[in-house]
Amino acid sequence: MQYKANQKLKSQLIALVAALIAFVFLYSLFEYQRQKDESNAYLDATAYGSVLRAEVDRELNSLLFISNGLSSFIKVYRHTLETDKMQAILADLWIQARHVRNLAIAVGYKLRYVYPEKPNEKILGVDYREVPAQWPKVKLAIQHRQGVLDGPLDLMQGGSGMIYRFPIFIDGEYWGMLSTVIDTDAFLKDTFKTVQRQEFDFAIRTADNRHVFYGNPALFQQKHIYIQESIVPNGKWEWAIENRKIHDLRDRRFGVLLSLLLSILAGWLVYLFAKERYYLSEGALMDSLTGLPNRRLLESRLNYVHAEAERFNKMFGLMALDVDHFKSINDNYGHDVGDEVIKQVANALKASIRDVDTVSRLGGDEFVIVVKDQHSRESLIKIAGKILQVFKKPMLIHGQEVTVHLSIGLTLFDPAAGVSLKQLSKQADIALYHAKQKGRNTYSFWQ
Repeated sequence: MQYKANQKLKSQLIALVAALIAFVFLYSLFEYQRQKDESNAYLDATAYGSVLRAEVDRELNSLLFISNGLSSFIKVYRHTLETDKMQAILADLWIQARHVRNLAIAVGYKLRYVYPEKPNEKILGVDYREVPAQWPKVKLAIQHRQGVLDGPLDLMQGGSGMIYRFPIFIDGEYWGMLSTVIDTDAFLKDTFKTVQRQEFDFAIRTADNRHVFYGNPALFQQKHIYIQESIVPNGKWEWAIENRKIHDLRDRRFGVLLSLLLSILAGWLVYLFAKERYYLSEGALMDSLTGLPNRRLLESRLNYVHAEAERFNKMFGLMALDVDHFKSINDNYGHDVGDEVIKQVANALKASIRDVDTVSRLGGDEFVIVVKDQHSRESLIKIAGKILQVFKKPMLIHGQEVTVHLSIGLTLFDPAAGVSLKQLSKQADIALYHAKQKGRNTYSFWQ
């Protein structure tokens, strides 16, 4: 029983180690794949960001081109500019442009022309130097002699929008300012309508004051978000682009759970394999009916005890036993009762000896006991008498009393005698034969 318990414990430990190894391996595999997928999702966000930026640049450039053409016209016809002519030109440009709220021209720093005039009349005559919210960008455009994109910001005529300021210099001197006011919401909505994708979310803000003018501002606060920059005239925009797939990929619970389930399955399979190996091993070395060592394991243990006795000059005893009239028990009570007799005999023999000794079943009703560290014939005879005493009372098997007696052959190994194991076994068998001749239910010692 102890052997079986040890083997079961070993199988469980092997299964536990296998399950732990499987869990570490599987989780590492899932984590590697998760990180790979997250990296791919990040790359997808990068590629999508490039598409968005290209679309904005294309649409924005088409609007800003208006200022270049109008600037050239003013430089050529600056001496003959008339209000009606300027309004007509502005009207024509406004009709052709998309998402432009109005076009305006300032001569010097004062706004002189605007189209459409309604509802923009209130800005006519405004001096940029007196508008704190707009003067810094106007001043920047003049200083750098380049176009500047301002906003989105609140407009003096109401509403909000982006303003592209383009300074006009004639003969190296500042002449005036062209302003293209862009409807931000309409411009961005139209720009992104062909490239909007459900798996992505994004937001845009100005780099200088971090004002978010498109999308969810919270995206800029999230970790592992893709951030890109785009250059606009004399400024920058920052983009936060999220691939929604990353939300699912960051959740490690699925990988942990699946790794755990698969590792438990792997551990269970290893346990079954180890248990099967144990049964195969038990079948090769243990008697299937009694669980006692069989002839093969007896030979191994007998060789070990023999070598130990010779090395340390010790003696050990060998007993050959069988059940008296066992055939009659099978004939009278049946083989089921006969098998139960063998089991109970095996248990009684094992209970009668020490743990260091060995009881084995050779087959049928034949048993052999190896008794270590014996000092005399008398000590071995005492053990044999104890065993015979156990079988004085009938056995109760399946509700029936069955009388069981044993015959025992004894021999003692003495290193000084130089007897081989084969000879020793033969001595025990001959002693058993003599015990049967003496009338059974007794022992006989090899002479």
